[in-house]
Amino acid sequence: MEKIIGGVKRDCYPLTPAQMVHMYTLGMSPTHEIVNIGTGQFLQTKLNLAALREALNRAVERCESMRLRIWQDPETGELWQYVMPYENRYFEYYDFSEWTEEKATAVLEKWTSQPFDTYRGELSRIVIVSMPNGYNGYYFNVHHACMDSCSVITFTRDVMALYCHLMYDMAYPSPMTSYIDSVKKDLEYEGSKRQARDMAYWHDKLAQPEPMYTDFTGLGRLLELRRENNNPEQRWGKLSTPDGAGNTITYDLSAESTDKLIAFSEKYDIPVGAIILHAIRTVLSKFNNNEHDITIRNFISRRSTVLHKKCGGVRMHCLPLRTVFDPAKTTVLESMRIIKKEQQEQFLHADYSTMRYYYEERETRGYDPDGTYHSVSFTYQNASMKSLVPYLRNIPFKSRWYTSGKQPQPMYITAMHRPGDGGLTFYFGYQTAAATPEEIEFLYYFAGRVLFRSIENPDKTVQEIIDMT
Repeated sequence: MEKIIGGVKRDCYPLTPAQMVHMYTLGMSPTHEIVNIGTGQFLQTKLNLAALREALNRAVERCESMRLRIWQDPETGELWQYVMPYENRYFEYYDFSEWTEEKATAVLEKWTSQPFDTYRGELSRIVIVSMPNGYNGYYFNVHHACMDSCSVITFTRDVMALYCHLMYDMAYPSPMTSYIDSVKKDLEYEGSKRQARDMAYWHDKLAQPEPMYTDFTGLGRLLELRRENNNPEQRWGKLSTPDGAGNTITYDLSAESTDKLIAFSEKYDIPVGAIILHAIRTVLSKFNNNEHDITIRNFISRRSTVLHKKCGGVRMHCLPLRTVFDPAKTTVLESMRIIKKEQQEQFLHADYSTMRYYYEERETRGYDPDGTYHSVSFTYQNASMKSLVPYLRNIPFKSRWYTSGKQPQPMYITAMHRPGDGGLTFYFGYQTAAATPEEIEFLYYFAGRVLFRSIENPDKTVQEIIDMT
């Protein structure tokens, strides 16, 4: 739809359900940096600054969501998005090579904590940076309504491929796909037969008995809520966040241990994400008196086609993955296969609006506006920078994700493969009102023990694994 914005006609489109999740987060937060994604992409080699600037400019030109703007109609309050025409940018350069890693990281985190003006300007920032220990590359901060982690990785691959084309005459990378075409596909979903099928699936879930809230710190918070509400049977918990203040703690799993996990995945045909979910689920059960009924908020990227894999933007939907079984009567393999089956069903119905589902859940279950049945959100990002263009494969590469000082959820665990050795890195994003660093370490420690006890003893029951940890 054409709109006049600043005296110029723009082709505008409604925001997608995936974007509306982040707009809801903005509305609930006193500050806007809560939706910032700050990353750094660095190679341990000297880079040609002119070529890198040109590669970044071409990548921005090729990626429509990098030129996205959001506009709020002053008369109706409706939200619209449009893509600005490409204009050449001059990317600043900062030299932190003589600094300590900690001091340089503090600056990049400070940049990540600077909010974008969501409705009036650019929604990304790129700065070329030299880091300590000979690493060079760029810092990238982007509004979550424009990109998710998969988009960030795809954009980085494109920058690196373009740089190698300019410097080493390698083949020009294939084009990115159209973000606007992706948006149009999403908008076609509304009122479609697919939406009706998905609605039937999720309404069937809502017709099942009420889930049980399981907190990652144990039973204490639910018991306290039951006392406050004078309801000993209450099954829902609360998402506590006065201001969204948060932090991120990172743990690296060695490449050798990651290889064991992948070998198990291939041997038993269980997705890596389902194996990790089994570990998280088992810990939640252990911490909550061996509870049978566990719900984890599962993030699904919805990038099954070439259009959606290379279009940029945000395509994450986050929906509840609920499993109910007795740990004393269920083996590790059975647990993982139950989770795998539930995940596969979710993937088929993951286009359903996150916001619509949680509104319907609240109406059906009757919990408070900040009520919930999950304490942990999870995503496994199987895309990585390990598949860098051939010329760069033997050059040490590191990718860093920087906190903005805000977190939209009490506990969000992201598992992502590192560039270079392919080992897994676990990012624990948490709200400081909901967890302490000691509680995060405790959670990671037990999840790791469960994970490897499980793949070493797939025929033991889940309860036996719990007892071993």
